[in-house]
Amino acid sequence: MSVRVRLPNPLASLDDRALLSRFVEQHDQLAFEQLVKRHGRLVFSVCRRVVRDAHLAEDAFQAVFLVLARNPKGATEATSVGGWLFGVARRVGLAARRHEQRRAKRSGRAGGVSPLMKCEDTPPSADFDDLLRVLDEELGAMPEELRAALVACFLEERTHDEAARELGWSLSTLRRRLDRGKELLRSRLARRGVTLGLGLLTGALASPARAAVPALASSPASAALAAEALRRGISAKLASAVAVVAIVVGGIAFGLANEAAENSLPVPITAHAAQPKPAFEPAPRAVVLKPWVTVSGRVVFPKDQAIPDVKSVTDGVKDVDVWKPFAPLLHEDVLVHAQNRGIANAVVWLRPDSDDKKADFPAERIHPGLAKPEAQEHTVLAVRGQFMPRVLAARAGDNVVFDNRLPVPTNVLYTAFQLDNGARREFNVLIGKGMSHTAKPLPAMRSPDAYTSNIYPWMKGYVWAFDHPYFAVTDANGKFSIANAPAGKWRLVVWHETVGYRDGAPGKLGEKVTIPESRTGKQELDLLPFKSDSWASR
Repeated sequence: MSVRVRLPNPLASLDDRALLSRFVEQHDQLAFEQLVKRHGRLVFSVCRRVVRDAHLAEDAFQAVFLVLARNPKGATEATSVGGWLFGVARRVGLAARRHEQRRAKRSGRAGGVSPLMKCEDTPPSADFDDLLRVLDEELGAMPEELRAALVACFLEERTHDEAARELGWSLSTLRRRLDRGKELLRSRLARRGVTLGLGLLTGALASPARAAVPALASSPASAALAAEALRRGISAKLASAVAVVAIVVGGIAFGLANEAAENSLPVPITAHAAQPKPAFEPAPRAVVLKPWVTVSGRVVFPKDQAIPDVKSVTDGVKDVDVWKPFAPLLHEDVLVHAQNRGIANAVVWLRPDSDDKKADFPAERIHPGLAKPEAQEHTVLAVRGQFMPRVLAARAGDNVVFDNRLPVPTNVLYTAFQLDNGARREFNVLIGKGMSHTAKPLPAMRSPDAYTSNIYPWMKGYVWAFDHPYFAVTDANGKFSIANAPAGKWRLVVWHETVGYRDGAPGKLGEKVTIPESRTGKQELDLLPFKSDSWASR
């Protein structure tokens, strides 16, 4: 008697982006099948909630994966593949509903009955389905990061550990975004007259369709729906190629209807004839952890402190008529985003995990492509009554050019707080309208250089130069990104011109951080509240 042994699926251990990579680079149909297995229930449940007709929902389901096959780059660049598929399923489902409404309208004129009115597959729990459709609408309108967290943990029922790994976040970041997402979703539902307790809300989100997911196959209806979704949501050029993709993808059969077949490998079938199953399964590609990681995060003003007001320039203003087009002139030493409390112009950098303040960044840990860069030229503009940028971070050896775009001359008083070959690197030059001045190449610094105008003293700025590439300046939202950082244990330092180092003098050593090797090559840090008593005394 022969015994059939089901082998574990070697692709099940790969994350979504690795599966997409295999599909794109190797045309691996099994990798695509695994994606459909992983996300099929999410997609089909969304399609069923948007489209009540069961057959049309199946066409919408097919169309979603036609879109994925034609535009895998869109899914790869999204925060999560599941969140991206949720959005596509919503768009395709709405296209299907518009198609059905047009057909029903035509049938009504002809004296027929709308298929929507006579559908026998509509469940008796229509009110609850309406609630789920409202939930889908509000989820679709949420910020991508919050939607990705909710989709992963509730609609796809992943554990927090699984979701954090897939999204490339820390557990605390995932939990924070889940809490924010649930609260935002609850408030949006309340505006629509839907009031749910937290338990019922999460229970409603965690109610995917339990019906068997249809096998993936192409049909004229699914190709047309995919084309319409692509025209509306991506591009007309992609839409024109959907018919070709439908022929290729439509020939793949996915054994999703039988729950018992979850661990067996399905057999790919071409559009023309069934192919025999190979005698042995190909060896799975090893999960590759990337040693170079883009580290991102956000520096924020502490919640328990009032955001300082931006002060207007009122004293000692020369050439008043010159500044009228740029009024009001502001002291830009502290810029905090009113909504998200992000702090602009903070300098963030990595340093060795050492208590030695003078420890240099190990050259052998710098990404090979960044180890010996060509010197760059950075321009600081005198424009609109300010120096822009206010804070500049650069690499040792780079040059800074001060370029006056004001309608009047101004001076640049440059002060270097460290010695350079035994002499201070400083200058005070008058720069005429349309003129510029190039400073000496920057050395690696342990304190920032400063530049200001004696003529217009509210114009100020700072420059840091580092002996490595792992630094950034926060934007208007307090966000920063440091690319190709080496995995390992490091210290993260944050500095601001007004209050100095985050956490005061001990902050010179930085906060300990661990950058893990990552499948996605991304690591997002928790929020960095910048607490200081000096904010109030600026």
